[in-house]
Amino acid sequence: MENFQMTEGKFLATGNYLKQEEINENTLLLNYKTLLARYLSQGEPSEDTLRNYYSAIDQYITWCLENKCHPLEITEYQFMYYRDYLLKAKMKKGSIKSKLNAIKQFYNIAVKLNLIKTSPAKDVGVKAYEPNEISPLKFLTIEQLNHLLNIIPEYDGKHVEYLRDRAIIMLMALEGLRTVEVYRMSVSDINWDMKTIYIHGKGHNDFIYPRQDVFNILKEYLDIRPFDISKIDKLGEPVFTAVSNYSKGKRMDRRGIRYNIDKWLDKAGYKKAGISCHMLRHTCGTLIYSKTKDLQIVKEVLRHSDINITSKYAHVYNNMDKRYTSIINLDNEKN
Repeated sequence: MENFQMTEGKFLATGNYLKQEEINENTLLLNYKTLLARYLSQGEPSEDTLRNYYSAIDQYITWCLENKCHPLEITEYQFMYYRDYLLKAKMKKGSIKSKLNAIKQFYNIAVKLNLIKTSPAKDVGVKAYEPNEISPLKFLTIEQLNHLLNIIPEYDGKHVEYLRDRAIIMLMALEGLRTVEVYRMSVSDINWDMKTIYIHGKGHNDFIYPRQDVFNILKEYLDIRPFDISKIDKLGEPVFTAVSNYSKGKRMDRRGIRYNIDKWLDKAGYKKAGISCHMLRHTCGTLIYSKTKDLQIVKEVLRHSDINITSKYAHVYNNMDKRYTSIINLDNEKN
C-alpha cells in the first residue's frame, strides 16, 4: 500500500494500456476504470453506466482505506459490514443494489486477472425491492391515466410542449420507458417502417414495439418540434428537445423531463410526496399484468433482467383483486 496514491478521493489512472503481468493489487486500483470500461458491455458501456460504477467503486475503495483494509484483502464477512454501512445510511434499497452490483464487477475483474480466488461480494446483496416500492399509490388506473392525458391541451399551433409531454407520458405509461431512456432517445433510434424503437436502457439496450397511437403522436411532434442542428450531441439528433429561449432545440435533460411530467401529475392531482414520474413506468407494468396475468409478458415489456423484480406487480395487483378479507361475512356472524 506504500505506493498507493489518491487525489481528492479519486484514484489516478496510469495510462490506457497495462500489461497483464504488471497488474497487481495496487495497479488494479490505479487502473480499474480503464479495465472496467473494457469488461463491461463487451467494451462499449454507456457513459452513464461508467459514471455510476466509478462513483460506487470510488466510494467503496475510500471506505476500505478509511478502515485500513485493502479492497482485495476483504473477506465476505467484512464486506457485509459495508453493505450494513449503506443500509444504515438510509439509502434506498435500489440504490444500494446498484452500488453493490458495481463493486461486484470490480471484484469480477480481480478474479479474472487471478488477483483473488473468489469475490467477497458474490453472495452479498439486499432485498430486490422495498416493500413499499410499488403500491396502489404508485401507479395509475386506466381511468386516471386517461384523465392525466386529457388535462394536457391539444396542440394549438404555439405550445409544442403539449405534444411533447403527451408523447413522453405515453412512452412511459404505455411502453414502460424510464426517464433516462426518454432522455437518450434519438431520431435514428426510430424505425418507421418496422415500427420499432431502439432503447438505450439502464442496464442494456433493446428494441420496443410501440402501439400505433404512440407512433402517431411521435410523428406529429417530430414534424413541428424545435431543433437546432448545431445541438446534435454524441447520442445523435434528439427526439425530445427543450423549448425555453436559453436551450431551445437542445436535448431535453432528465431534470427537465421530470419537472414537466411532474407538473402535469400535480395538475391532475396525482403528485404526492414520494411520487415521481417513474410512477408511469409502474403504471405500465400494473396495467399489463391486470390484463394478461402473465409476469413473463410484463418482464418483457419492462425489460427486467430478473423475474423476481417483475413479481412485485403481481403481488400488489393480486392483493387488490382478491381482497381475501371479504370472505368474512358480517351478516352471518351473529352471536
